[in-house]
Amino acid sequence: MKTATLGAALIVGALAAPAAAQPALPSYATGDEAVHGRVSGFDGKYSLDVRDDRGFVDHVQLHDGTVINPTGLRLSSGMRVTVYGHTSGSVFTANEIDTPYHAYPVAYGYPYYPYYPGPFYGVGLGFRFR
Repeated sequence: MKTATLGAALIVGALAAPAAAQPALPSYATGDEAVHGRVSGFDGKYSLDVRDDRGFVDHVQLHDGTVINPTGLRLSSGMRVTVYGHTSGSVFTANEIDTPYHAYPVAYGYPYYPYYPGPFYGVGLGFRFR
């Protein structure tokens, strides 16, 4: 009897040990998810709708500090985006938005009249491999 009880206790202990011994996530693991698709609507501030590659419309909420790559690019309908973030209730909270486009300074002004001072930005299509 004593041997059967001891054997059962060892089996139960061995089965419970792997669940308790799982390591915590490392400090650099963020747990972020990604949404790939096209912008279907943007209010210009904090609300973005993305039709993902599966055909669903995801409601994305931006916050102060959301990084949009490349810097200086203004999002508009039809643009291809990859949104990194996490779910927060019924919306997807964005931490970073990447696009395959490039924003580059075109010119700092025209050499002829009329003179338009300041940097101007253009948008071009580029390819990035991850």
